[in-house]
Amino acid sequence: MMPDNDIRSRLERLLATVPEDPHQAESAATGVFGDDGTVIVRRDDLTWTPVRRYSGYEPDQSALTALECGSGILVRRGVCAGDYAIVLPTDPPPSSPSTVHRGPVDLALLTRMCVWLGLIRALHAARVEVEDYRVESRVVGDLAKQVLSVSDLDQVLLTITTETLRMSESDICGVFLREGDELRMKSCVGHRLVETSRLRMVRGQGVAGMVFQNRSAARIDSYLQDLRISNDFMSLAEQEETRSALAVPLLLGDDLVGVLEVWRRRYSSFTERDVRRLESLADLATIAIDNARLYDSQRSALHDLEATQATLRAQVALLDETARLQKSLIDIVLENGAVFARVTRTLAEQSGCTVAIVTADGAVDAVYPRDAAHVDIEAAYAAQRESLSRDTGMVHTPGGEPVWIHPIELGDDQFGAVCALGAGITSGRTQVACAQAALACALFHLQQRAASLARAEALDQVLWDLMDGSPEQRSGARGRAQQMGVWLRGWHRVLYGSLENLESVAQHEEWSLSTSDRTRRSILESVRAITTPVQPTLASVRGNWLVALIPVRDRDRSRDFLRNLNVRLGAEYPEISMAWGLSTAREHPGEYPEAFSEARTALAAARRLGSVSLYDDLGIVRLLLGHEDADFQSFVREITGPLQHYDEASDGSLMKTLRAYFDANCSQKDAADILYIHHKTLAYRLDRIRKLTGLDLSQHSDRMRADLALRLLEVSEQADRSGGGR
Repeated sequence: MMPDNDIRSRLERLLATVPEDPHQAESAATGVFGDDGTVIVRRDDLTWTPVRRYSGYEPDQSALTALECGSGILVRRGVCAGDYAIVLPTDPPPSSPSTVHRGPVDLALLTRMCVWLGLIRALHAARVEVEDYRVESRVVGDLAKQVLSVSDLDQVLLTITTETLRMSESDICGVFLREGDELRMKSCVGHRLVETSRLRMVRGQGVAGMVFQNRSAARIDSYLQDLRISNDFMSLAEQEETRSALAVPLLLGDDLVGVLEVWRRRYSSFTERDVRRLESLADLATIAIDNARLYDSQRSALHDLEATQATLRAQVALLDETARLQKSLIDIVLENGAVFARVTRTLAEQSGCTVAIVTADGAVDAVYPRDAAHVDIEAAYAAQRESLSRDTGMVHTPGGEPVWIHPIELGDDQFGAVCALGAGITSGRTQVACAQAALACALFHLQQRAASLARAEALDQVLWDLMDGSPEQRSGARGRAQQMGVWLRGWHRVLYGSLENLESVAQHEEWSLSTSDRTRRSILESVRAITTPVQPTLASVRGNWLVALIPVRDRDRSRDFLRNLNVRLGAEYPEISMAWGLSTAREHPGEYPEAFSEARTALAAARRLGSVSLYDDLGIVRLLLGHEDADFQSFVREITGPLQHYDEASDGSLMKTLRAYFDANCSQKDAADILYIHHKTLAYRLDRIRKLTGLDLSQHSDRMRADLALRLLEVSEQADRSGGGR
């Protein structure tokens, strides 16, 4: 079938008009064809729908889609242009009496009709969009005035979500704000489940997480089927019946403040216009959120400023009052008189409290009033001594009276505390005054420590000058020692020690340089504190080397001293490996350099053969130990180790046999007599020694190696017996 001349002329006249309403145009177009079976269909989204309902007619969606692509069964009797298609009815059979023959189908005219309908619809959509923009601009303007006039952040967020929900024609709207690496729902409207209003997500989780990660808008047409969305919130989406979603970032410069997101419970496609509208609202929301935050920040800053101003006024008044006290206390320290007594009196007169200075061991060093009972102060301090710090502050006596305790500290050391008892200790002035008094006492201790350190450094220099100084330096050192009250007359031995692994321990424990230095000084103090059998006259440390003068002549007492030294330091510093060498005795200080050389040799023996060594016990082996590079322990183990292992495993006597063999001047007969065994038994043992060590005792070089190993082993065992071993 085809349009006849009348239909063609009517179509031409219709195409010359421009109706404002697309429905009016569609009605006029269908009226041209009447009821001849011609169908006009319109595409709504992805579905073709007849512009007028026809009884029993259902459009073939697949055929119409194929027609849109220029193929399919409708090509010969249908056209498609834009969102419209016109399909002519199927020609009736030629024998039908109702057949009206109408010339060839004018598909071009029908195509023009589709284009005309599309233009009318587009023109109407443009008019509607312009009106929508006008309304939207007015609404956004009103919304801007509203949100920018609100200073409360929660109210701002509620206004944004409510208006966004209305303008986006959605069912749920929420605002997420960023908290570190997480988005947290701060305002939500339209939700059914409370879990929706408490959503939290990180980058990549959900739609908002996609926006968080990409910093760009995310548009989802089918929430449950879209593979771009993580599965974290699918169950919640099903319960909320979510079908589509749109989310945009809230950006303030390059900083992502949060995400604005809307959801619909119907299948729909968010358009570019929806995206632009939501982005406009997001920009407005970002400004409103930033303004609200700035307002809160300014209000908080103003409140803090007022509080700070009041505090500063009180502090200035307190500083004026305490500055005078501080000057008085410093004058007391500089006058170097009875410091503690005068400090307690000054502080007590100003505060009206009973003031006491307590030493680190809990004894009262000074108190004012002098006749005041201080038993309660001692008890309060004793209860806090183990945990005393600057934060201790107010405590109570066993009777319930308040006591203010401020520690006297110098670096990591505590020397006691300043304690105040009385009603006035709740005053800030009294508390600051106690701190000032504690500072004055610490300065006094610092003054005393500086004097002690100066003396110690002077004595250190005296000792090292006596050991390895020039003749002039040694002479001057003896004079300085006499002036400082150090008695160098009588017999002395030189002790020389090495802290073998201090650097490796410091590195493993991540010690600072000051911690390592404190450890060295602590070890030195431990050496100085030894009193059994004698106490060192002088002791000093340089780097990891320690030297001391020990007033002992007798060899057995010297061994006792080394043994006590090794046991004590081994218990106090188990992680530090130490080696010690002790020289022979010298009566005159001029001989200390020779004794120092002997101590170095003894130390070399201790580092190879044991932890302590007495020079007197080295014998001829001392001639070999002057060479630091020789590995004597490895040499001894190589020769004697297999024999000792064999003896331990089989209850043998190979070591005893070897010693007897050398004692018999390498005579097998004499050695057998010494051991009370048959000469064949001795030969068997010597052969076993050869197999275990690889040494042929018939060769002079091998005999010399074995003999020397035995002698070194004897020295090592003697050193272990002398020092107790470590």
